Amino acid sequence: MSNPTKRKNAFTLIELLVVIAIIAILAAILFPVFAQAKASAKRSGTLSNVKQLALGVNMYAADYDDMVNLTWQNGDWMSGINGAYAIQLLYPYTKNIDLYWDLMGGIPNIAGGRPMNGGEFWGNWTTTGTIGFSNGGMTVSNVWPRPGRVISSQEHVSELMILSSTRGNDPLGMAFFTETQPSCYNLTQTSRDADPQSPGYAAYSWHNKTLPSGIMDGHAVSAKGMFYWSSANDCDAQTYQWWADKSSQGDYTPNNAWSTHYLTPRVLNFWGTWWDGTK
Repeated sequence: MSNPTKRKNAFTLIELLVVIAIIAILAAILFPVFAQAKASAKRSGTLSNVKQLALGVNMYAADYDDMVNLTWQNGDWMSGINGAYAIQLLYPYTKNIDLYWDLMGGIPNIAGGRPMNGGEFWGNWTTTGTIGFSNGGMTVSNVWPRPGRVISSQEHVSELMILSSTRGNDPLGMAFFTETQPSCYNLTQTSRDADPQSPGYAAYSWHNKTLPSGIMDGHAVSAKGMFYWSSANDCDAQTYQWWADKSSQGDYTPNNAWSTHYLTPRVLNFWGTWWDGTK
């Protein structure tokens, strides 16, 4: 008797197509989940960077009579070469210059690298970073005639934001931002100048309308509800109108939609003010 023909072990075309279809369906389901998990991890890492920088500010203040570092210090500094920005001022406490970047944007390549020249000015790259410092929480020398803020003199030390995520047109970022204006963000004009809208742009495009923020007492939070989300191109107009008509005359009552939002205690205590060094 002859042996029966042996059947070859192989997939039929239909079986192969079914397997490919199943793999494609699983990929379509899982890839977005992986992307969301990666973004969530980057947001958590950014909040960790913000926390470490806020603690660095507090360690600096402990060595300087409870005064926080300035966002930037112009003029002679140590060896008398230019000035210094927060990256350099806080380095003795942070020991890590990569903390100044929001992980959602990554750390860009900086032309010439990032040389650190002892006690001298390190260079213009120190004006970069996508975690920036708030003039409303710290202040800046040689622009307004006022010193940095003293932590023990603040009325809202557990609410006042001193640094946050920032984003602008320049991938290198920015070292600091203004006080009240970033609280108004124009949803229809994200390509505008980085300052003053950079915190709003970072919150809107990277962090689901929340803002990773370092608070003066050293804790970090993803702040919600701190922006006036304008659907029209009127943020600069509204902030200027309030300044021109009210605050420049010592009248701090609202006169438009943005100032009504900004002058609520929770929002005001978060952004800080330029007219009162205790708030």
